[in-house]
Amino acid sequence: MSQRPSTLPITLGELVSIQPLAGGDRLHLADPSRRVDQVVLAETFERLRRCTPHVLVVLHNEAATGGWSLAAALHLAWERNVSAVVVSRAVAGASSAALAERLNMSLLAIDADPVDVALQLAGQVSAPAAARALRQALCAARLAEQTGIRGVLGVLNSELQTVPVALVMGGTAVAGRAAAVQDRAGVQRVEVEVHGAGERPWARLVAAVPAQGPAAAEQVEALLRLARPSLQAAWARTRLDSSVHAAHEQAAFGLLRRLATEPADGARGDAGDVAVPSWSSELGWQVDGANRAVWLAPVHPAGEPAEEITHLVRASWQRGRANWPLIVEGDGWISWHSSVDPDDAAPLRRAVTAFRDSAAAHGLVLGIGRAHPGVAGLLRSVAEARLAAHVARESGPGGVQWFDQVGPPAALAWLPTAEIGQVADLTLDELMAARDRTALVQTVLAVLDCGGSLSQASQRLGVHRNTVLARLARARQLGLTYDEPAQRLALHVLCYALASLWSHPHSEAGAEA
Repeated sequence: MSQRPSTLPITLGELVSIQPLAGGDRLHLADPSRRVDQVVLAETFERLRRCTPHVLVVLHNEAATGGWSLAAALHLAWERNVSAVVVSRAVAGASSAALAERLNMSLLAIDADPVDVALQLAGQVSAPAAARALRQALCAARLAEQTGIRGVLGVLNSELQTVPVALVMGGTAVAGRAAAVQDRAGVQRVEVEVHGAGERPWARLVAAVPAQGPAAAEQVEALLRLARPSLQAAWARTRLDSSVHAAHEQAAFGLLRRLATEPADGARGDAGDVAVPSWSSELGWQVDGANRAVWLAPVHPAGEPAEEITHLVRASWQRGRANWPLIVEGDGWISWHSSVDPDDAAPLRRAVTAFRDSAAAHGLVLGIGRAHPGVAGLLRSVAEARLAAHVARESGPGGVQWFDQVGPPAALAWLPTAEIGQVADLTLDELMAARDRTALVQTVLAVLDCGGSLSQASQRLGVHRNTVLARLARARQLGLTYDEPAQRLALHVLCYALASLWSHPHSEAGAEA
């Protein structure tokens, strides 16, 4: 049976987070999760030899005269398996800290009188619930001082030490330690929802508590709950700042586009480009080099992205790339990288690789344009990136497509497949009602893609040539007369659209709704 939090022995990590040890120096903290059952004021080496395991020793008088005495005391403490040694700062030097680290023995230095410190520690060890209440109060004060989300997570992780904590939004850890959300054996996960406006949950605080560790899940949960008001305030402040900045960037990009399409007199150079406006540098934008655009878009578009999603995508995309813009455009976002060398795509490749997990978690794809110089070149690269993103949707969440690799088949990505599917419902009702419609459409599409070659189509489908012939005969009976020249193009497009819809159930559901 597990112990109640109030009866669990206090740990060394908990003791060093409150006074009197919080005001001392941690010369070496071997194991913060080590439990402390008793406090011993050791004035002699004889008393030190009688110590039992899990004791916190405060050295005094003969046992703490410095030099060889402290070294001998540390060796005795290591032999007796004590939890930690506390000594006056006046006798603890660099050599003592080095020895403590070599022995892996926790050594703490204090300025106060050792007798007073031992009495305070004894009271805390004998009443762990009161000590934990004091710790929570101090933690709450530290949390209230934080103005940012990362600061709040920093306080929690410094308090809990051996228990990693992360803030999770949409399945992605956006702050804190990623170990909190990793699947590991022997770990109990503690989660606390953080609510925003209208009491809607916008994130979760997740902590991974070692099953065999001294920190009870209830203790961890109590600290996580303490952090919620500070997180809510930080989130509101961040959203306000982010919204204002996003509005400025969106308006500025609109003006940049207008300059490229409707330049003022004298704005165009001899090369037909647009002069880079001076205000672009105020936003941290680099536009005067070779610009390679990135279009981030959802696999299944649903109008302009919600503000919360934009904030999450911005946090992930700009991690380590704070000067890269992210502008809401239609159903996605625009960003770009500017370089002196148009062939230098290495920074962008690293950014895309780092973002792919977040893209998959948020159901996004990325399209990447070619590098073009100046403002007009940026707008051209944006158009290329958008087209590439449409093609990337075929690969599903996390898909990446470079425009250089697209070619004319990219035109198929712009087909209104949902609307074409509705045409099939009206004009080929017998086919759409057939149970084997998927196999029939895929077979006709393969034959048309292969220029009418049955052998190539059978190889592509992985079926016998006679199976292809049988399916084609049935398809004709249901209206797919693909071999009539007047209908061949229309049926080819229709089969392509249906195959695309049926390969993405989400899209098919949307088309049937």
